[in-house]
Amino acid sequence: MNVKLGIIIVTYNSQNDIIRLLDSILIQDYSDLIIYIVDNNSSDNTLNLIKNYNTQFSIVIIATGVNNGYAAGNNIGIKRAIDDGCEFLFILNPDMQLQKKCIPTLINRILGDEKLAVIGPVVLFGNNHHDTIQDFGVKANFKTQRKDDLFSNKKLTDQIPIENYVDLLLGGAMMIRSNVIRLTGMFEENYFMYNDELDLAYRINKTGLRTLCLRDARVMHFHDFDKKNIVGNNLMYYYIMRNKYLYFKKYKLYKNLWISLINEVFIFPLKILWALQRMGNIKILKFYYLGLIDGLKGKKGKSNILFN
Repeated sequence: MNVKLGIIIVTYNSQNDIIRLLDSILIQDYSDLIIYIVDNNSSDNTLNLIKNYNTQFSIVIIATGVNNGYAAGNNIGIKRAIDDGCEFLFILNPDMQLQKKCIPTLINRILGDEKLAVIGPVVLFGNNHHDTIQDFGVKANFKTQRKDDLFSNKKLTDQIPIENYVDLLLGGAMMIRSNVIRLTGMFEENYFMYNDELDLAYRINKTGLRTLCLRDARVMHFHDFDKKNIVGNNLMYYYIMRNKYLYFKKYKLYKNLWISLINEVFIFPLKILWALQRMGNIKILKFYYLGLIDGLKGKKGKSNILFN
């Protein structure tokens, strides 16, 4: 049974990835879909590649002209897809590649259980170790924001469960019922990037609906950690820390906020070792703690900080 599916892809200078993703959608053996590409003001050749891409699917290109972040971009695509009557929404990062039958496998399973709000594929590393799991969903404590991933970096074998009920899926590959978004609201745009999927998952969790990850629906993720990407890592840890405290404040989790702050004092020596050994960049601590301070101050949206 085919239901109308809206695939939402937010691009930003994604010329090296977007065609690989579109090619993988083309082989899915699923016809009732519309691809919504929301471009956050790319300065490379992303838009030209998309405009010249030949496909039998309908591709709706929404050029925002400004980069308001991952959440805002997704929300633009989600709203358009819902207005167009899409019953399910598949949120995908441009650096993903779907393996065959990923979409029909997800659709068939979620249609079989009305208690399922969100479903997603197992995410495998794309650049290396293609049989190694990057993400198979996580258990999350929505008050402390602690996340436990039992399967990351494990080999994808028959020993991995076929289905894994979780609290949270990787934001770059998840399928959601449109009526759930109507119930819970869309992504939190104040974060700009990072933590928005946790925020949405918390609201979904409070409805009593469930989230499931499937072993036999698979995507490859062509993004690896690179400690040489100093600007990117500074930016990432700034937003992770800032949004952690924005989340505490949004949901009035003040006890957890104070526990987290006290913990940061005690682990400071370990953070120095982390910056030097793991990241190879002592300056990252500056942005890590700037994020913490800005979160406490309630600074939202895109930061004007230079991350070099």
